[in-house]
Amino acid sequence: MDKLQSAEYILTTTRAVRKRLDFSKPVERELIEQCLEIALQAPNGSNMNTWKWIIVDDRDKIRKIAKIYDQAMDDYVTILGDATGDNYMGSHIPGAENISESVDYLRKHLAEVPAIAFPLLAARLEGASVFYQASLWGSILQSVWSFFLALRTKGMGSAWTTAHLFREQEIAALLGIPANYTQVGLFPIAYTLGTEFKKAWRSPVEDVLNWNTFKE
Repeated sequence: MDKLQSAEYILTTTRAVRKRLDFSKPVERELIEQCLEIALQAPNGSNMNTWKWIIVDDRDKIRKIAKIYDQAMDDYVTILGDATGDNYMGSHIPGAENISESVDYLRKHLAEVPAIAFPLLAARLEGASVFYQASLWGSILQSVWSFFLALRTKGMGSAWTTAHLFREQEIAALLGIPANYTQVGLFPIAYTLGTEFKKAWRSPVEDVLNWNTFKE
């Protein structure tokens, strides 16, 4: 059986892909729509379908998005630390150097991606209760990850990015997003250079699992 059709393989090897995105190969709209059709089968609160998706494949708009993203990354660095240096907030994590290089690579090459996805939540969460926030995020995050998995089965990849939200209103103005919608993230879409990906480093189960009572 093709490994890309194995659920366990897909679930354990779907990575954030940046340096292995193939900028030279166009991505067919039909395939993106197929992936989104799969993603929309994800569970969501009361089946209210409180989501919209914008897929951008217009080259001029992608270039403008990339410019905003680059400026937003400057904001990110100012607040959270240089994504390519020792001050990066995740510098202590195994493989952090590769991660930071990958982040910087996407920043420099975002204008070259074939398409970008923007999932939108039909609500704002400022000042919302924990219950309301959990309910709303729990009505779209599953769909976004299902979209990643669907891309993987078709030889494509993406990366979960949110840095552009430092310039959320600029993106909203460019794409005509109403003020009552929340941008969940910015997700580049491209075929990957090869389809072999490995499991990533993660904390072992025994370090994160608690039975019945929380422990540090």
